[in-house]
Amino acid sequence: MGTFTNLTTNEANEILSLYGLGPLESMKALGLGISNSNFKVKLKDRFILLKVSDDKGEKELIGEQKILHYLKAKKFPYSICPIPLTSGETIYHYQGMIGAIFEFLEGIPPGPSDDTCYEIGQVLALLHSLKKDQCFLELRPHEEVGFGATEVIDYINQKNCPEDFKELFHKIFPDSLQGWQGEKFAEGVIHGDLYYDNTLFHNNRLNVVLDFEQSGRGKLLFDIGISISGTCLEKGTIGLRLIDSFLMGYESIRPLPKAEKEYLNQAILLALFSIALWRIKRFKEGNLDRSREDSYQELLSRALTFFNLLEYLKNEQS
Repeated sequence: MGTFTNLTTNEANEILSLYGLGPLESMKALGLGISNSNFKVKLKDRFILLKVSDDKGEKELIGEQKILHYLKAKKFPYSICPIPLTSGETIYHYQGMIGAIFEFLEGIPPGPSDDTCYEIGQVLALLHSLKKDQCFLELRPHEEVGFGATEVIDYINQKNCPEDFKELFHKIFPDSLQGWQGEKFAEGVIHGDLYYDNTLFHNNRLNVVLDFEQSGRGKLLFDIGISISGTCLEKGTIGLRLIDSFLMGYESIRPLPKAEKEYLNQAILLALFSIALWRIKRFKEGNLDRSREDSYQELLSRALTFFNLLEYLKNEQS
């Protein structure tokens, strides 16, 4: 299996047969996703989404689907569960490929706007407000699939850490995140990658949240930082007005505690380093798409721009 999987009609039909579905009438490869190959498949009576995992193994897929079923049990209305195979399982294996299929939902990824940020903020707060129970404790920690503060700090001390990553980290976090690490922020189910392009809007309303691949148990504030860092964007840079819209939506469901407000900007900056490290691991050190091995620098540039803006505003106020 290469970086992106090419799937023939015959192969797709054989995968569908594992579900008791098919034959397909047409199939279209979608230009969506970094670590998956996605196909819109037309059946006689409906459309489905066939996903081939190019990056995740069975353990990661099982962890993701356990969270999706947990959200369904909690009646979270913005996620969907995979369609089961005839065996009752929800992950298919076929000729070295692994993946899942879902009902295809209509909608489009929105562009960044005040309304987009407000709605995504609301939905993220709704996710964060789910009551924790024993089943919650059985979900995977986010650190199994993502990079929190501890993982970023550990990476800084590794020999293979790029110098630009290391230098900017020390510039932005001169205390090496000791203050952050000392706080006991609230935890819950986090999405881990709720950028605006991981949502679908229909009739100008948020219809579904996609790609829970980075989800798990984690710090809510860190999840807020991730979502803002990839949603509240104006020409590729983080916009303060859009952050305000995002927070208005979020706090209409879950008001931020004082400590979370104080560390919000640090959460946004840490999130950019987290996603940058994800790209390093996948593209620079891994083989997912070597043509993107320097794409982590886009996140570092966004972090530096936002940091400089915060410093400018701080100096203006003093």
